[in-house]
Amino acid sequence: MVVPHSIIEVSSAGSGGHCVTDRCSTEPGDGRISVRSVRRSGGFLAMMMAALLLVPGLVQASMEIQELDGNIVRLDERVGGGKWLLVMLWATDCHICKQQKPEISRFHDKHKDIDAEVLGIALDGMGAVDKVKSYLDNHKPSFPNYVGDIAIVASHYLVLTEESLRGTPTYLLFNPEGELVGNNPGPLSVESLEQFIAKKAAG
Repeated sequence: MVVPHSIIEVSSAGSGGHCVTDRCSTEPGDGRISVRSVRRSGGFLAMMMAALLLVPGLVQASMEIQELDGNIVRLDERVGGGKWLLVMLWATDCHICKQQKPEISRFHDKHKDIDAEVLGIALDGMGAVDKVKSYLDNHKPSFPNYVGDIAIVASHYLVLTEESLRGTPTYLLFNPEGELVGNNPGPLSVESLEQFIAKKAAG
């Protein structure tokens, strides 16, 4: 049984949370996309992180994702629009992602006209748009989805959270001003998410 856990707050100092269950680890056959090759390039990613930190805002602004029609956009064009934004990192071969999508869709439908939206990024790679389209046609999540390159997303995730991307699903939460305020490696409880947002909104 998959036990969803609550979102982890990202401190203003830039320190992220940590993997709070062993389900966050990525092992062969666990149904989640592998990021072992990204982990092995930790030295390169560390240098990239140091370089990007020299230019505030560059990480978020330069994270390119692809629309299903092939158009390239940036993540910063989708955050900070006056609503909370939950970003779901997923993959077509991720069974837990498939289980989570109906609940995440219900959250999106409940909040999209009020205070929060969801954006999905499939980490199958920009060359797998047709595969992602076919998956979405079959599963029909209610929130918009894009395609990302796992190496690019993982490098930005490392800078934003000071953690390695361990697998899918993984979630990022941005406040209405576009600031990253939380991350969640592994399945997410929508009830905990709503409580987290209410707490942050109340100050």
